Amino acid sequence: MTVVARSGGTGRDPARRATGPFTLRDGSRVDVRPIEPADACRLRRMFERLSPASVYFRFFAPIQRPRPGLLEHLASVDHDRREALVAVVDDEIVAVARYEGGSTGEAAELAVTVEDAWQRRGLGAFLSRRLAGLARSRGFTAFRASVLGENRAALALVQSLAPDADVRFGSGQYGVYVPLRAATDERSRVR
Repeated sequence: MTVVARSGGTGRDPARRATGPFTLRDGSRVDVRPIEPADACRLRRMFERLSPASVYFRFFAPIQRPRPGLLEHLASVDHDRREALVAVVDDEIVAVARYEGGSTGEAAELAVTVEDAWQRRGLGAFLSRRLAGLARSRGFTAFRASVLGENRAALALVQSLAPDADVRFGSGQYGVYVPLRAATDERSRVR
């Protein structure tokens, strides 16, 4: 995906480079910023706009309504070992990409959710590349993820991040290991 970046972020600070207003190739504009605890209500509203398939692909279960505690947990990150970037349009979250690293280790768990109306525009890959830059600057060397076997869009996202990603199938799902290299988030620059 080619993105025209009109970001206010400059300099060497990866968090600043990862945020700002961006225009997607199709002309759609999104604001990208780190998630905040006050976003729990926006996450609930985004969840209500997700199709049952999108919910199932993200949570591996047919959740009807997320518990408030789950939403608060997802909205509260430490911006180091746990990070999330959101894409916001008209004050509503339309996509979120997050990683969660354990207390030790070099790989962080990646999860991406894109509202159905915003899918197939490259937004998930774009956010993931921005997130990869942040993760790399914080000492992570890889993302790992579990992907349901029928979630072809997530597998395509992994391929767009790193064509050499290690993808293995077992027990109805893929285990994915994506090495984070400098090129991972460079593909989101203007071409």
